[in-house]
Amino acid sequence: CLVFNIAISSLTFAGHATEDENKLSRTVMRYWTNFARNGNPNEEGLVHWPQYDRDERYLEIDLVQKAAMKLKERKVEFWTQLTNSVTKDKQEHTEL
Repeated sequence: CLVFNIAISSLTFAGHATEDENKLSRTVMRYWTNFARNGNPNEEGLVHWPQYDRDERYLEIDLVQKAAMKLKERKVEFWTQLTNSVTKDKQEHTEL
C-alpha cells in the first residue's frame, strides 16, 4: 500500500498503536477515500469537514475530530500589531 509515496507495508514501528490511534487512522482513511472517490471527504457518521472559505473553517484532526475556524488568527494578529507599532512613527521618505 502506498500512502504519500511511502510503502506502508515496509515500515516498522517501535510500539503498538492504541485502539484510539487505530480508530483515528481508519477515520482519516475514510476522509481521504471519500475525497478521492467523489471530491468530497464527508459522509454520514463522520464529523463534517467544512469547505475552506473566507471564514477559514477547517477540520481539526485528532483522536476526536471537530470543526474549527481561523487556525492562525492569534499569530497573525500579533504580527499585524507588531508591524503597525514599528511602522506607525516612520515618515514616508520622498527624497528620491
